Amino acid sequence: MKTSWLLSFIGLSLLARRARCTDYPLLPYDPETTSDCADWFNNDDGRSCKWVRDYFEATPEEFSRWNPSVGLNCEPWYEWNSYCVITWTKINSTLPATSKTTTTSSLTTTAPILGPSPTAWTDMGCYVEDPELPILDVNFNPNGDSSLSVPKCWQTCYRRFYDYAGVQNGNQCWCGSYVGGEWAANQTSCNSPCTGNPSTFCGGPGFIRIYKAEKNVPSVTTTSTAGTVSSTSTSTSGAKRNLDAVKNMGIF
Repeated sequence: MKTSWLLSFIGLSLLARRARCTDYPLLPYDPETTSDCADWFNNDDGRSCKWVRDYFEATPEEFSRWNPSVGLNCEPWYEWNSYCVITWTKINSTLPATSKTTTTSSLTTTAPILGPSPTAWTDMGCYVEDPELPILDVNFNPNGDSSLSVPKCWQTCYRRFYDYAGVQNGNQCWCGSYVGGEWAANQTSCNSPCTGNPSTFCGGPGFIRIYKAEKNVPSVTTTSTAGTVSSTSTSTSGAKRNLDAVKNMGIF
């Protein structure tokens, strides 16, 4: 009885996480939608155009530019359609940067600069899939992704505030807030080439390669000339991470 109740709870949780905002449209959409779209809103509960624009802080001009089928007056508007709610161009243009100048002694240091991902990730190893209880919460590519790479899966999970990312069968990306499984007896079982980068492996059939997000540290460069030090730091987490925090509140 206890096991049955737990599985039912997990099923409802997975269903609740599924649909509202995704990397790709889950419902019919305008083929002329901008190719730069970073997130889609799947309108499956009758939300109005104005509500969606206000909620995702998109101006009428932006929203209409991203979704050419929708005019500035929000017409026409359809339920059970997917709409673009933010683009990578807007995300990149709103990343914050700060700078300051102070006087100090002569000094030159450079901190390590993080790679393309906004966080560092730790490889936790190859895990065996449990047919009854998912290792991670959500599979974002149940039908497969023809261009999956490990960094792409990291980005998918990071933007949704998940601490763990997992790749499976070469073309599936999983995300979760915990890991509910065990190591594979043979760690070389995660040997399926990634569809987006065949030189790397993305799990295997029945096996998931799992990574843990580590705390993000902004890059900092400090130089000194004639007693003046200038430092600049850029946070790559930016507006997109804040937006997803709001979106997740809307999902649950």
